[in-house]
Amino acid sequence: MQFRNFKIGLFAALLSGLGQVGVSAAAADHAGKDSVLYLNQNWNDEERHSFYFTPQGSYLLPYAWFLALEQPDNDEPFISPKYVERFGYLADDEAYASGNPDGLPIGFAREPADNGEDWVGMTCAACHTGEIRYQGRTIRIDGAPTLGDFTTFEKSLIQALGATLEQPEKFDRFAQAVLADPTEANKAVLQAQVSDQLAWLAQNDARSTPTHPYGYGRVDAFGIIMNEVFGRDLQQPGNVRVPDAPVSYPFLWTSPRLDWVQWNGSANNPFGRNVGEVLGVFGHVNLTGPLDQLGKSTARPRELFELEKLVGSLTSPKWPVLALGPIDSEKAARGRVLYSASRGNEPSCESCHSLPDANGLYPMTPAEENLFGVSFIKTEMTELAKIGTDPAMALNFATRNVNTGGLAPLLPAPFTGATEVPAPALLSILVGMAVSDGIANAYPPFSPAETAELIGYRLKAQGLPPYRPKNLLAYRARPLDGIWATAPYLHNGSVPNLYQLLLPPDERQQTFYVGSHEFDPETVGYRSKPGQRAFLFDASLPGNLNTGHYYGTDLTDDERRDLIEFMKTL
Repeated sequence: MQFRNFKIGLFAALLSGLGQVGVSAAAADHAGKDSVLYLNQNWNDEERHSFYFTPQGSYLLPYAWFLALEQPDNDEPFISPKYVERFGYLADDEAYASGNPDGLPIGFAREPADNGEDWVGMTCAACHTGEIRYQGRTIRIDGAPTLGDFTTFEKSLIQALGATLEQPEKFDRFAQAVLADPTEANKAVLQAQVSDQLAWLAQNDARSTPTHPYGYGRVDAFGIIMNEVFGRDLQQPGNVRVPDAPVSYPFLWTSPRLDWVQWNGSANNPFGRNVGEVLGVFGHVNLTGPLDQLGKSTARPRELFELEKLVGSLTSPKWPVLALGPIDSEKAARGRVLYSASRGNEPSCESCHSLPDANGLYPMTPAEENLFGVSFIKTEMTELAKIGTDPAMALNFATRNVNTGGLAPLLPAPFTGATEVPAPALLSILVGMAVSDGIANAYPPFSPAETAELIGYRLKAQGLPPYRPKNLLAYRARPLDGIWATAPYLHNGSVPNLYQLLLPPDERQQTFYVGSHEFDPETVGYRSKPGQRAFLFDASLPGNLNTGHYYGTDLTDDERRDLIEFMKTL
């Protein structure tokens, strides 16, 4: 008991300087109640804007169309900040700067095209840039999950294009803005082009629409990616499945250093992961046609390389005490002890969500097993039966089988000639084709050192078997640095705040509203409040279960709050 009290006292002393954490007083003063407060995450303004607006190979609409498009039921611009924020995406508070002269929302980028007509597409920043609001102040968290609603955004875009075709005055305004020479003949051509793009988006939407809405801050990423690759690109419509296993957008900091990423620990090669993401948001890969064209994709390898390096330099956000209030050092010290303590047969929080040591280092993989001598932060995979959380995402990915179409004779062993292949294996093969083509045809070419960095050094030492997922019927636990900024919680976003997560599952809220950015520093999560931008989350629906993750749920209420106070310090 004396040792325990000593540890509490020592940690409380270390926390006494928490008034310095997160943001300087000067920065807080500069960020008035109407401006955005940026936390110190090791990015300067130029790096931040590069992350927001660097194109990655996503082709949504011709750029001029996106700027000229009006909202479906009025003549206001579709990209006006208030309208974009209806879908949970963020308006650029520094719009019209050199990096974003036309005021695109964060995570939308201008895509150069070979035929001279630029397009607009989405980037990783659209889904991985967060904001919280507290007492009138807006705090930006780079790399945090967005509250974006991908499905509703796409449906509204389709409605806007449809209204443009159906309403002569709306189409005339659109044509005047888009065409250099708006003759009747040119307007007829434009009308046909808009109709074609509308049909393409409607097909994409049909493949991407779930049985019940995801709401804000979630999407079935793997379901949509596999539908696009296996259904659209492979031209096998029978491979399409309803994407009914939504997940929260994971936070990005520390991710490049982890041994495995994705909620089910299914990926470790960052270039492969990022190419797959491009293919899920309006990118494309050739999987039919001439042999010399197979694997060619719209993904931009150079840009993806630079974006991944940016993410690699991103640090976790520290609790901004000048904006959100101080951390109670005594409570946090008691919570630190609870975090590392085992309770009966239950493992400690730290056994799955590791903490850094005195030198700031997490438990690492052995350097000698890696070809480049590189170590990665260890993550823990907990099998479905043990973790008890909603199994839909892991089951959908691991148990799905797909037709191989015309690629069957070209597949590598042991799948050569197979007409049906497990989805994880085929996705790895097909994305691997796009990865190989991207590396081979990048301009300027990648040096050997850059290629090693591009793939995240994910090659085993000679004589060792390649890296393979540990268990696809499991969910991954990672270090919780910056966890306070990543609500809602669990892989499917079924728990609104940290306080609810530490309650027994049968006491957790079964319904709550998602969509508000208003933050609650006591429970650590967004406030549940009805309103125009509010989605009622229902944990009884398939894919939405808030069961499982029983760890720490037998704490007393005081202990629960102590543990939460400690997690604010991570």
